[in-house]
Amino acid sequence: MDCSNSSSCNITPRSSTPGQSPSDTPSGTTMGKNVIERDKNEFSLLLDLPEDIQSKIFTYLQARDIAHLRRVNSSINNRLENDDAMARAWYRQLAPSHRTRLETIVATKDKDELQKWLKRFTKDEALIKSIMDRQESIHFPALFFSTLTKLTCQCKTFKLETKASIPCNTLEDLAAFSADGRHLVIACDSRTCKIYGKESDESWVAKGTISHDRQVRSVTFSANSRYVVTAGMDGKAKIYGKKDERSWEEKATICHRYWVRSATFSPDSCHVLTYSNDGKAKIYGKKDERSWEEKATISHDDEVHFATFSKDGRYVVTTSWDHRAKIYGQSDDGSWAEKAIIPHDDILYTARFSPDSRYVVTTSLDSKAKIYGKKNDGSWLERAIIPHFASVTFSSDSRHVVITRKNGSTKIHRLDADGSWEETAIISHNAKVKTVTFSPDSRCLITSSKDSKAIISGQNKDGPWQEKATISHIKSGFLPKFSADNRHLVIASLDNKAKIYGKKDDGSWEEKAIISHSESVYYAAFSPDCRHVITCSEDLTVKIHGLEIDGSWREKAIISHDRGIKLTAFSADGRYMVTVGYDGTVNIYGHNSDGSWEEKASISDPGIILSATLNADDRLLFIHSAGNSRVNEYSLFHTKCRLF
Repeated sequence: MDCSNSSSCNITPRSSTPGQSPSDTPSGTTMGKNVIERDKNEFSLLLDLPEDIQSKIFTYLQARDIAHLRRVNSSINNRLENDDAMARAWYRQLAPSHRTRLETIVATKDKDELQKWLKRFTKDEALIKSIMDRQESIHFPALFFSTLTKLTCQCKTFKLETKASIPCNTLEDLAAFSADGRHLVIACDSRTCKIYGKESDESWVAKGTISHDRQVRSVTFSANSRYVVTAGMDGKAKIYGKKDERSWEEKATICHRYWVRSATFSPDSCHVLTYSNDGKAKIYGKKDERSWEEKATISHDDEVHFATFSKDGRYVVTTSWDHRAKIYGQSDDGSWAEKAIIPHDDILYTARFSPDSRYVVTTSLDSKAKIYGKKNDGSWLERAIIPHFASVTFSSDSRHVVITRKNGSTKIHRLDADGSWEETAIISHNAKVKTVTFSPDSRCLITSSKDSKAIISGQNKDGPWQEKATISHIKSGFLPKFSADNRHLVIASLDNKAKIYGKKDDGSWEEKAIISHSESVYYAAFSPDCRHVITCSEDLTVKIHGLEIDGSWREKAIISHDRGIKLTAFSADGRYMVTVGYDGTVNIYGHNSDGSWEEKASISDPGIILSATLNADDRLLFIHSAGNSRVNEYSLFHTKCRLF
């Protein structure tokens, strides 16, 4: 048992089965609240339905609705518990990206690993068996991780042990975990990176060394964790891959005349894109398991200053000081060819793809933005020219684009069936709009302006957009954030406050809470499970507020470091948080079952902590610290009581 207090890791047994009479179980507890036994007749319409129909109904409820329902009747509580409805509701409120991450974790671990994971927190073999028997179910990730969440809430403290201490001679913050958490690449000095791998005994061993003739600028793992690419000031990018379980080897060296500004993998891990000040971007593709080969060179008449893959990995867009952007696409035979050239009359700011990879927007100093769209034959055609723009923002569903201008004019354009973009709404501000943020479901957006106002707009069911709320007296230079479930937003302000707004059933928004600090609030964000908000202030404190069952928000904790907080990070389900202070400490805080937060572990370093990073499944905490006039060290900490 890895909790410091093993007895606290026991999970409360389930309540009585649905077959028991109400008189047998007059009351119980769920989520720390009493279950009130009421006359079964009050719920006969629900309880008399077939179980499969009840289960279907539960899938439409949110976690807070199920929490309410579980409290009013023990029979309903038992049925919901046995139906795993709460686990699925909890899982649904996580952002899609987090669900994908958790599904990847359980898919890459075998049954023994998952069982050992659970055994760290409970001795209840029946509970472990009941969960693992569901491994083939589509709901297994929800059940597995929600159970871990319950169990780890009982852990009073974490015991941390150093798994590796790696000397290095650089202040560069170059370190990355692979997505599967089994490999780590770090810069040991300005010109050398080392790849470390996790052994079966959980030790970490050097697997390969990547050397450059000049400074290394970046290190990046592929999404499938099988490759690493580095970009160097020596004009080279190097691709390394696994040779066997003991070593990594060089697969390709990509050469440019000048320093490599960026080297990135495509989302499918099959291609690498580099660009340089030599006026070229290069696409390399995997030839076989042992080698990579050049697929295309994209040439410009001046320096290339930006290049990126589309989300589907089938297209690349580059921009250059030569006032042009170029789109390259991959054919079915694997070859790459130029699909379009987008001309401008001045230097381009940038170019980016829409989330569905079907559109590209370019922005330029010539005060024009251009939208190009992909035709069915694979060619690209100009769809819109937007003059006098300040910013252009796509919605996550790629169906809307928001265009702002310097005079405060903001317009929402909708994608029509013919590929054109039609103006559908105008948002009025009296000064330049600073930020535009869409909700995850693309049905709401918030614009903040130098006129000290933020306006929330929403799309009605019949299509039109309307103003839903105005937030006044906002002195914000920071990006407002929506919760992953689209029901709340938080905005930080320089007036020492952060405000939480909630969405009502009629689509309007209302103020739910004001979080006050004694100095400016420079950061505010939701936890992945949408249940907590964290705010960071110049007053050297972090405040955590939690969502109550009645919809209100209440302060749960105040965290401080002597010299202020450099960064914070939530675990994947929002139950734990890491804070890094300028005072040389890293603290881990956990969410208890009663709703409070408390410190679970603290790590101190005599030097300057540059960063702290959690790996993909939150089980490893990687701390990068720099000493004063001494050899710097990377220390890898393993949380024996998992950060989840």
